[in-house]
Amino acid sequence: MDFSLSDEQRALAELAAKILSDRASLERLKAIERSDERYDRELWTDFARAGLLGAALPEEVGGSGGGFVELCLLLEQQGKRVAMIPLLSTLVAAAMPIERFGSPTQRERYLPGIVGGETLLSAALVELGADPRFPAASASRDGAGWRLDGVKVAVPIAHLATAVLMPARTASGEVAIFLVDPKTPGIRLERQEAMSWEPQSRMELAGVRLGEDALLGSIERGAEILDWTIERATVGLCAIASGACQEAVRLTAEYSSNRKQFDKPIAMFQAVGQRLADAYIDNEAVNLTMWQAATRLAADQPAAEEVAVAKFWASDGGNRIGHTGLHVHGGISIDVDYPIHRYFLWLKQIENTLGSASSELVRLGALLAAQ
Repeated sequence: MDFSLSDEQRALAELAAKILSDRASLERLKAIERSDERYDRELWTDFARAGLLGAALPEEVGGSGGGFVELCLLLEQQGKRVAMIPLLSTLVAAAMPIERFGSPTQRERYLPGIVGGETLLSAALVELGADPRFPAASASRDGAGWRLDGVKVAVPIAHLATAVLMPARTASGEVAIFLVDPKTPGIRLERQEAMSWEPQSRMELAGVRLGEDALLGSIERGAEILDWTIERATVGLCAIASGACQEAVRLTAEYSSNRKQFDKPIAMFQAVGQRLADAYIDNEAVNLTMWQAATRLAADQPAAEEVAVAKFWASDGGNRIGHTGLHVHGGISIDVDYPIHRYFLWLKQIENTLGSASSELVRLGALLAAQ
């Protein structure tokens, strides 16, 4: 598989890195974490002005016509800076399925606003203790429309979203995907505290009534749309993890090269050197398996096994890298004025979002056995 980037893709990644380097400073992160929204509006606006929010959207809605590889490049750069902007929830988990499966009306309603930076979207993909491909919320016919009931958890930026992509299950067991305004009567939002400080919500749906125009795609394709979305959201998480792993390894290597004990950099001690070497190998595996899955998805090739392998490494390897960063830094790693702890927290949250390492191994085993 050829992972080489085009000139345009390299320029996109460099532009995102430049904006994040300028805007997502440590002091800026602290200010955002202290705010109620925990969302960097100014940085989001900068991304919109630079044309980055439309990187994977078609030209007819104001985008630049790129694809999933471009989104992963942005997410990788976000992971390096642990920047508080909803790239994954808005651009991957919601905008991509709307662009692919939405009606002309839905595309026109949501996508141009994303490009301009005015519209935030989210997706309620996490299922409490269950496979996200089997949503617990229920959808039933209600006259000419639908009624939704149930609970969704860990919904990113729901309190600011124009719409939330909402999977539900009908009485006959089919999957239906809806685009739901979180301000619709019958929805109650309760803020949740995410490990990475990402603003999330618990959404309680009680008799939420929606028109037929809220349905994304069709009932017949609901399971396909959900699986398509979960695969891309999962690899998007892996891209963030890849960036966070790269930066965590860099910070740890830099610290261990400058920190001295017994007049020697601690990187020269065998135990520290071995931990750093293992972290480097894990980082390579996280990065390569992510790009393997992303490249196949970008080409619309089957990638179920590759997605499971990438998520396993993001969870398992990311966990080890996060712990290595804390252990090598020692006591300073728990100081919130020092950046390394954020990478541990982000990697820990990604580890168990949309599948843990063990659940991905179970899924991979089932996929291989089915062959």
